[in-house]
Amino acid sequence: MQVELLLKERFPEELVRHIVLSYKEVERNYKLSQWKVSELDAGHFVESVRRLLEHELLGAYTSFSDSLGSFSSAVLAKYENARGNESLRILIPRVLYGVYCIRNKRGVGHISEVSPNEMDATYILYAVKWVLAELVRLASDISPQDAERIVRETVERQVEAVWDDGETFMILSKNMKASDKALVALYRRDNIRDAEIQALIGYSNSGRFKVMLKDLKRNCLIDYLESGSCKISPLGVVYVEGLLALK
Repeated sequence: MQVELLLKERFPEELVRHIVLSYKEVERNYKLSQWKVSELDAGHFVESVRRLLEHELLGAYTSFSDSLGSFSSAVLAKYENARGNESLRILIPRVLYGVYCIRNKRGVGHISEVSPNEMDATYILYAVKWVLAELVRLASDISPQDAERIVRETVERQVEAVWDDGETFMILSKNMKASDKALVALYRRDNIRDAEIQALIGYSNSGRFKVMLKDLKRNCLIDYLESGSCKISPLGVVYVEGLLALK
């Protein structure tokens, strides 16, 4: 990953590894529409970047084996009053604080009247994308043109693998085979009947479709009952998550 290599040119390898890994988890789980998990992973990203800020502004960072403590206005003031780049002192900390507050106040880390949802997860995704891109910009000794290209690639629009807004269901891959589409449909709307899955993926031949479902059951990816009811298995979940992560 070019971003990781550029970050390592300026920042400690341990910090870069944690930042990039937590960012990838946020993006991956957002792509899988796992809003709560994506928002929880953003907490790891915030903690990792806070340690980078400590390293850059305060000269040493808290070990990953020790707690950072709560993220408060006093912490923001400590960053702002340090000596260093304005983005590290003011801009990045405030973006991180916004992510931290959503993660802690909107039913992610604690029970709240607002459950984890796509709107909050989208805000968090693009906030952490911006922070990562800004760190790349600060770490780069490359030309302004190359830096702009890398930042643009880092914050490029996230394309979801499935369009499912309650009214429209569409798998946004022209090349995915029918059996994989059936598994994705079950992953998104589990415990539904074979006819509904067939309609969701637009498969025309009912006889062949039922044979395909029986093959999926034989491979332990789903349970398919005589009543027509289907459920995805734990093995099927792992398969679909790997498939969507590649998409």
